[in-house]
Amino acid sequence: MKKQISIPILNNEYRVIVVYGDATYVQKVLKQKGYKPKVSKKFLEENRGACFYNKNCVDPIIFLPKKPETPEEIGILAHEAVHAIDFLFQHLGEHHYDEIFAHSVAAVVRETLLKTP
Repeated sequence: MKKQISIPILNNEYRVIVVYGDATYVQKVLKQKGYKPKVSKKFLEENRGACFYNKNCVDPIIFLPKKPETPEEIGILAHEAVHAIDFLFQHLGEHHYDEIFAHSVAAVVRETLLKTP
């Protein structure tokens, strides 16, 4: 299954993109979203998840090989969500990582699970 989910964070100007599917599909999404460095198929096939961001790719992109279902897979989603929200907060110059940070991470996990059949 291939899926791309856009999750607004703080307002609709900033978002985290969660994408899962095969390596070719993920590479296509990364390119469409402005992620400049080429990510190898081998890297995508060998990893359980990753978060991609850089100055050209303002919306962080979380890659998962498939829909998160097991506790371990949901844990990986949460782990990558922390990286994504950390990037957004740094990008915005926000240094107060308390309740709003935790709610933002929870939004990524919750919306990914809710928007995945």
